[in-house]
Parts: sequence; structure tokens; C-alpha cells
Amino acid sequence: MKISPPEMCRHHCPPHAKDPIQAAHLRALEDEEIGVRHRIFQFYLPLFLDFCARRGKTPAEVRVLDCGCGNGASVQYLASAGFQSFGIDIAPMRFDQWSERVRLAHVALIRGDATALPFADAVFDIAFSSGMLEHIGVAEECAPEYRVTPLPEQRQLRKRFLAECLRVVRPEGIVYIDHPNGAFPIDFWHNDYRSRPRLHSPFQKFLPTFGEVTELCKLISAEYSVEAISPAGRFTFRRSERQWYGKLFSGAMRRYLRLLQHEPLRRLASSPLNPYLVIRIERRPLA
Repeated sequence: MKISPPEMCRHHCPPHAKDPIQAAHLRALEDEEIGVRHRIFQFYLPLFLDFCARRGKTPAEVRVLDCGCGNGASVQYLASAGFQSFGIDIAPMRFDQWSERVRLAHVALIRGDATALPFADAVFDIAFSSGMLEHIGVAEECAPEYRVTPLPEQRQLRKRFLAECLRVVRPEGIVYIDHPNGAFPIDFWHNDYRSRPRLHSPFQKFLPTFGEVTELCKLISAEYSVEAISPAGRFTFRRSERQWYGKLFSGAMRRYLRLLQHEPLRRLASSPLNPYLVIRIERRPLA
């Protein structure tokens, strides 16, 4: 599995960086920490607490895995909410970021490959992965411009990743995968230090689409249901609001994403009209 070079650039900058590229990388570190906290407490934690309520469990009875946990903050925050929380990542620069968090109670951070998870079958109630799938099966460069090249084995690697996420979750469990929508023409998340939006072609084979994830899940097993839900509440819009387009459109986008939570617009969550996919995968109930 390839590590995103933009991420590598962020974590090899000196703390006193003054040039624009280094300053942007340091700002990205701060944005990541703030963004993870927001993503967990404002978006995923309510979903996970609803999971507990519907199954009559307390958080202490629920094991959660973050596949591609990055700086490990998500694992810390979920543990603080009472969950049995685990995270796995393969990027070497992340291990330094874990040095303080691994000392915290109930925080388990593991070095490993998400396409070959070091866990037994059916040991988690929930597995989730944020902004991870698009980086599987590609080679990326961040300087001087952002470039991405699909690898020949991309499809097999992505299928393996999804299969591993599903394998380690119990039959009554749930998997969440989120990433930018490959069917949406603009990519706001993958760019160089200037953070300018990048036009994205669906033929580039980088950002996954809802159709791609659905097809891969069907190849794994026909017993899974795949549903896109609105990403409303997932984003701080902190990064985009530094740009003119963010200042202009962020409020409207927040309102639009909230509309995608309700009928009849819910079906647009899986369409090219949604810039960011959050996909819920569950085992179909027995007839």
C-alpha cells in the first residue's frame, strides 16, 4: 500500500519553518488535529452511539477499529468516549506522532498494513476508514505539483482492503468508508501547498466512486448492503475557508449537505452531486 507523499512532506518540516511550503505543511498538521477532533465528535461519535442504542450495548462493550488512523487522535477520542478503541497505520512518520497517545489508557495503536490486518475474524463491532481508500493502489507526488498515478494492481489492493475491513467485523457489525467522490469533477482535498482545487477526471482512476465501492463489495460477497449517507457535519471547512471560494460557498455547502440527510434528496448522497462520500456497509439480514 502506497503512502501519500503529501502526508510525508507535512511531517518532515522543521518546527520553525518560514517559507511558504513549510508554513503550509505546518498549518496542515494543525488542521489535521482540529479536523480529526471535529470528525469524531461531530460526525462519527453520534453514529457509533446510535449503533450502541440500537443493539442495546454500552460503548464499553463495543470494539472500534480505525483503519488508517493517521495521527491516532481518533483512537484517543473514541477511547475517551468509552469505546474499546484501536487504530492501525503503516506510515512511518505516524509512529512519532503516537509517542504520547500510546501511553494513554485504553488507546491501542498498531503498526500494520490495512490490506492485511493483524486481527482475527469478527473481533470488532465497527470498523471505519477516513480518507484512506483513495491512497490505496496509487503512487503520489506533491512537489512541485500534485500528481497521482494508478498502479496496475489498484483494483486488487482496494478489494483486499475492503475485504479485510469486512472480515474483522462481526456479522451484526458495521463498516464506514469515507473519501472524496471520484464522480465529482473537483477534488478539494488532494493538492500542493497552495491548496488550490484540482479538476478531477473520473477516468483518472484515483478517487473512488460509489459504484466502484459497491462493485468491489459485491465481488467480496453478495451478502453486504452498501449505502451512501450525507457527510453533513463531517467537515470544519477550516482549510477551504482560507480561500475565496470557501468564504463564498462554505455556508451554502453546509446547508446542502444537511439537505442530503432527508428525503427526497438522500439518494443524491451516492451521486456525482455529492463531493464527498461516506459509505455504510452492513451484512444483509437473513430472510
